[in-house]
Amino acid sequence: MRQATNNSESATLLILRGASCAGLFKAVVLAISLLGYAAQSFAECSITLRWDDDAPYFIPQRGRVAGIDADISREVMRRMNCNLTLVKLPWARGLVELRQGRIDMVSGAHRTPEREIYAHYANTVPTISPNLLFIRRSDKAEFRFSGLREVLNSGFKLGAQINVSYSEEYGALVQDSRYRGNIEYTSRRDSLWRMLALSRVDGVIADKLTAMHEIQALGLSDRITHSSMVVSSIEAHYIFSKESVSPEFVAHFDRALEAMQNDGTYAAIVHRYVCPSCRDMPD
Repeated sequence: MRQATNNSESATLLILRGASCAGLFKAVVLAISLLGYAAQSFAECSITLRWDDDAPYFIPQRGRVAGIDADISREVMRRMNCNLTLVKLPWARGLVELRQGRIDMVSGAHRTPEREIYAHYANTVPTISPNLLFIRRSDKAEFRFSGLREVLNSGFKLGAQINVSYSEEYGALVQDSRYRGNIEYTSRRDSLWRMLALSRVDGVIADKLTAMHEIQALGLSDRITHSSMVVSSIEAHYIFSKESVSPEFVAHFDRALEAMQNDGTYAAIVHRYVCPSCRDMPD
């Protein structure tokens, strides 16, 4: 990240050149104040954001990147008068580049002790999109389960993606031989939604916003909905490289993002991708 000085050195020279000896002290104080103001300004800065194909957060569309995180990031940067460049990188590579300061910002990061060593965390969380158990709408009225073990003990057939861990409870259950016949694995989540609609499985675990986007895109919103069961809920943060971004910049980012939440801009962006016809945030 590169921050401009807003010509503060020129401002200092002009003030001192026009000052009399008697007013020199006041001029210096004023110059220092202007320098301090410039140090807090992020005009003409340039920020790089990691992205990869991950609807509804990042979606390549006709030569540009759209999606919830892409649009939120652009709007925050616009409010901070910063330029934003998106760099396509796999998740693991993006974290390496952030650690080295070659990119500035990553969205959707969970808090870990390792990442806190090299990354500033934004305090304002754009969204908590939990992993929910999705079921057929026709089954919702009779759904009374409160946990995955209870669900699987009932003979429920769960659809899951290969090599995806949805929660600590899920990770323990898949190792239990008693439940192997209750879990149907596939590599693609779109296949799981079709299997659920066709009653080949009874439920699918997925990130709430991702699921709403995918179910709508497949034309299955009238057949599939989320149950009352929250499988896991972890905050996903924006993080910034300590090598290239200052804590002051992150504090300004927090305030801009909080303002977007308060004035309805954030909700409007979410609706754009997961619930275009909704007036309120998806429940």
